Amino acid sequence: MRFFLFLLALLLVLGGAAGLRLNAFNQFDEIEPVALAACQPVRGIAGPEDIEIDAARGLAFISSFDRRGEGQRGAIHLFDLTDPLAETAWRDRTGGVPADFRPLGLSYYDDGETRRLFVVNEAGPSVELYEVEENGDLAHLESFAEMRILSPNSVAAAGPREFYVSNDLRPGRNSPLAGVHFLMAADLGEIFYVDGRQWSVAADKLRFANGLALSPDGARLYAAESAARRVKVFDRNPETGKLTPAEAIPLDASPDNLTFDGDGALWIAALPKPLLLPRLKRDEEAIAPSEVLRLDPDGRLSTVYRDRGEQHSAATVAARFRDKLLIGALYDRKFLFCDLPAGGLPAAAE
Repeated sequence: MRFFLFLLALLLVLGGAAGLRLNAFNQFDEIEPVALAACQPVRGIAGPEDIEIDAARGLAFISSFDRRGEGQRGAIHLFDLTDPLAETAWRDRTGGVPADFRPLGLSYYDDGETRRLFVVNEAGPSVELYEVEENGDLAHLESFAEMRILSPNSVAAAGPREFYVSNDLRPGRNSPLAGVHFLMAADLGEIFYVDGRQWSVAADKLRFANGLALSPDGARLYAAESAARRVKVFDRNPETGKLTPAEAIPLDASPDNLTFDGDGALWIAALPKPLLLPRLKRDEEAIAPSEVLRLDPDGRLSTVYRDRGEQHSAATVAARFRDKLLIGALYDRKFLFCDLPAGGLPAAAE
């Protein structure tokens, strides 16, 4: 009898703990829509997971992969922000290299003389480096791979061959216990720095290391900790690449990719209910809420877009160019092309 009472008590404790974790990820919350931007879908690009802006030329690089398909190759598309109807947006720019290609995070580098695109390739796993040609095509230069990088997610360019890359979970996000690690917010994420030759751990003990973005002056690295529902900020030594923890910015949703705009504001795509993601791969009719937040240079945080998933499901990136905002997604065969308010967005946090 005592054994059954102990078992019952254990189940109650475990059930209570599971309930608390589900509640921590907003699983039981009602999502209230916010629409400060007027958005229209641009269809035909599968799984636009990350977007990087070439502000000088008004172009957007889009990482694309059909995550419900079998045996398909991913692509990098180039969307002309000044000519949204241009047919060239629907062709792959990588020239088919590498052959096994499942792109995730992107990072665009332009120092005025050199234009390059860094791409996380889940198939490697690796980071692919491309030269950006004048017409927007991508010439493959090299692949970066390291045995400790089992689950690369995002990349932030720090030079022509220098970059940071997040390893979201040390065992890999496709490992049998990955879901448990995420639910329990295990600190198994890492950020590696590559100086063009050597790999080194720049930060560890992150709770699912996701999107990365360097501040415009290169002095700070911003990292999304999806399982902790926060953005972690590091001071950066530009000479050595070393990172020193500076602060953490709490959110009410799980952040994914991060991008900076021309005004120095950080745009955060987030998942209010991240535990719904596994359903999306199995069921094309399933939806998951989306959220886009803006962090002003003065530290004020505001919600620009929030949707129950009916207009846009599982947003993964938000990238701003002037009065336009592009919002990507993990599984949708579209991204949103949005007009921001003519008078500017409200400065105060919601």
